[in-house]
Amino acid sequence: MLLLDSALWQPDRVQLVTTESAPSPDTSTPPETGRSRPIWRWLAVGLVLLVGIAGQVRVWASDRGLWADEIYIAVNLRGKGLWELTGPLAYSQIAPPGWLFASKLFYHALGGDEQSLRFAGLLGAAITLVLTAVLAWRAIGWGGALLASALVALSPGLLYYAGELKQYSTEAAAAMVLLLAMGLFVESDQRTADPRRRWLHAAALAVTGLVVAPFSYSAVIVVAGATAGGVLVLLLTRRRGTALALGLAAVPALATGALMVWRRMQFTIPGNQYQIFPNGFPSENAGPLDLLAWLPRMWSGFADDPLGWHLPVVLLVLVIAGPVAMALRGKAIWAGLLGGLGVAALGAAALRAYPWEGRIAVYLLAPALVAAAAGIDAAVRVAGHTVRALRDGDRRWKPAAALAAAALAVVMAGVAATPSLASGADQVREPRYRDQGRDILDEVAARLRPGDVIIFYRFSRPFADWYGRGGRDLPIPGFFQLTSAETCQPGSVDAALAGAQRVWFVRAARYSGDPVDYFQRIVAALEDRGRVIDSHLWTPEEPDSTGWTLIDLTAPPEPNQTTFPPDPRYACLDVVQ
Repeated sequence: MLLLDSALWQPDRVQLVTTESAPSPDTSTPPETGRSRPIWRWLAVGLVLLVGIAGQVRVWASDRGLWADEIYIAVNLRGKGLWELTGPLAYSQIAPPGWLFASKLFYHALGGDEQSLRFAGLLGAAITLVLTAVLAWRAIGWGGALLASALVALSPGLLYYAGELKQYSTEAAAAMVLLLAMGLFVESDQRTADPRRRWLHAAALAVTGLVVAPFSYSAVIVVAGATAGGVLVLLLTRRRGTALALGLAAVPALATGALMVWRRMQFTIPGNQYQIFPNGFPSENAGPLDLLAWLPRMWSGFADDPLGWHLPVVLLVLVIAGPVAMALRGKAIWAGLLGGLGVAALGAAALRAYPWEGRIAVYLLAPALVAAAAGIDAAVRVAGHTVRALRDGDRRWKPAAALAAAALAVVMAGVAATPSLASGADQVREPRYRDQGRDILDEVAARLRPGDVIIFYRFSRPFADWYGRGGRDLPIPGFFQLTSAETCQPGSVDAALAGAQRVWFVRAARYSGDPVDYFQRIVAALEDRGRVIDSHLWTPEEPDSTGWTLIDLTAPPEPNQTTFPPDPRYACLDVVQ
């Protein structure tokens, strides 16, 4: 479709520098530069950015309670010093040290509440959005900047992580900083033949990579892939000096990223990542045919999460067509950077080292949407050129077919992206709640009476420490678990409930390794000691719903209690301190 548009293929704009001593005219900025650029284009993109950042602030300020993984990070940030944060984290958490340092700094500097803990996430999301507009403007034009900014602003994945105590929006921001810095370096070098300025700019790029890399584990993939793609483009256009400078400037970031990965590998790594991201990795020991069969599943998983797009085939066509259109319009370096990143990310996933799916793949969100925006922009340009050809009576090609193809591409892109945009808008209206644990405990604390105790199951220990013991002095005698008869401590439950008249069983998020009916089994074991007199579950029809159950230990048990099929792994109720 793109090749039909003769306006997209202009040799004077595609030609790059072919010798080190004769730089070509500056083609680094969109055609509509300088005073001729209408102010309303700036205003339109600025308005999208303001609305997008406002939506991110809305999600961040929603004051939703911390959920399990967030609490694990919060406990580490509160209890560990800066140097300790570079070592193994409690609860098998994984986070880049730069992000941990920044989060701890914001926590102490902004008041020590949960919103201050999450401020790094908001900042990362806002930086990602702004840099998306800047990069897309330079690589596509103002229309591409407007479209890419809108897609990223309403991306449900980025919006969610703008308000969560996790590093994924910061990883996305790091990717955009690195891509933009590399592209600007090449463009600036294209405008000058002074080697001294080249190496000064290369040093600035190296410092940028050195500063950014500690904030992102995915930065090593971004730098390796984008550098390879950029160097390839530069070598093809015989800009060997720029290629050498770009490669050398990437060394500090690559070394820092490799050191972070090596240090992280010295500590325990959760073994369930291949189950959490079933589409993000190929099967173990996959052969060539297995890898080919995995690719469509991987792409569908990525389109669904974190992008939230339907019709993954349409998204794939746009993401491939976008860089092609960039290259045809004289923006080959940006196409090389984005394409190299995609290849490196695919390689990391194929090696089962870094998944291309879910929250771990948020760093690819903005680059993928920039590429998709470039594909849509190319279709619009084809349609516009076709309309002009029809108006001018140009019969050298088949304008009707080109117009139909371009219109179909735009319509299909709209259909594919609409679910993502709608989900993002819904999330701004009502930010997603991951876990109601804090609200549950607030409700229980307001109804406590003398003689009451609150029990949690073992997976909720950090939650109880953060909310139950951190800000309140609640009666928490221990943490209950179901275990086998061989490992059970028979007197632990009696000791924990000694003197109690009522017991509140508070259930927060269920550990994914426990059976779905785990909470119900605990309640059934407690019913042997008393009677359930009240309960509040947020989703009553789900057996693993968060909520609370109140058991009166002074009342006789119900005569007809709920029974479950025997399971030797969960035969005994136990308490750990």
